[in-house]
Amino acid sequence: MNASDGLILGIDGGGTKTVAWLARCDFTSKTDVTNTMEIIGRGRSGPSNVRGVGFETAFNHLNQAIERAFVDAERSRITVESACLALAGAGRDSEQQRIRSWADQCQLARQLRVVDDALPVLYAASSDGVGVALIAGTGSLALGRNANGDRARCGGWGSLLGDEGSGYQISLAAHRAAVRDDDGRGPSTQLHERLLGHHGITSASELIPILHAAPDNRVMIASLAPLVFEVAEVGDPVARRILDQASTDLAEMVRTLIDRLSMPTQACSLAGTGSVLIHQPAFTQSVRDKLAEAGIGTNYRAIPESVVGTLVIAAEAMTTQ
Repeated sequence: MNASDGLILGIDGGGTKTVAWLARCDFTSKTDVTNTMEIIGRGRSGPSNVRGVGFETAFNHLNQAIERAFVDAERSRITVESACLALAGAGRDSEQQRIRSWADQCQLARQLRVVDDALPVLYAASSDGVGVALIAGTGSLALGRNANGDRARCGGWGSLLGDEGSGYQISLAAHRAAVRDDDGRGPSTQLHERLLGHHGITSASELIPILHAAPDNRVMIASLAPLVFEVAEVGDPVARRILDQASTDLAEMVRTLIDRLSMPTQACSLAGTGSVLIHQPAFTQSVRDKLAEAGIGTNYRAIPESVVGTLVIAAEAMTTQ
């Protein structure tokens, strides 16, 4: 490929989907190269969280998304100048090395950046990548980066050890509340009737085979989080407590990072993504309100497609080589 083609590739892979965007940049421009970026192809496929679906499935979905981006651009697949892969569950060096090996084998790009799935959220919000990125979708994670370039993360421990404030934990808490209601150990809640109705069952005991038989029960459970918001909106106190705890947990992640990185407590850039934050604005405001109560003011920006941040990182890799 000629350097003048200036093709770059950004890939955002999570627990439910993989998104690949193909763009053309003018690297000879004297202005900010991101201002010359033209998105020419978009592709989408299944999940590529390596811890959730394994490397083989993740690589298959990555390939599918990339192929579809080139098809959308009406171009044959070729080696691009620069690529950034942001994959959930790929924060450790051993995981990133395996991803790099796969990318080398398929001749993905001349320049390659492999990052966790939170960093592009920062770059999607601001080209300097300074602030706090908060992800609350199937899982949850916060990443902070200060003006000195120091980084720290909070959360992101997965469904067994963490994911507080995520769709998975919100839904799981609702299912637990439903079975406690069924036992008589907990307060009565509309979550009991709504969840049984959703699953098409008449007894809470039938939840056991349903929740354990699903091939990817984490994604399936997380997909029911909107039901909890619906029940909370009609005044159910149990559902409201679940959401209040979730917003508290997310605010705690952000506050922890601001303290660790000695970031300004006023007008702090907060970028949010993931289905919980994007589709539940009142819940997102609750997170900000709790931060305000702790003396932290935020400039919030919702990032529906954090894949744009991967393109910024891919372009930056070319300009700093």
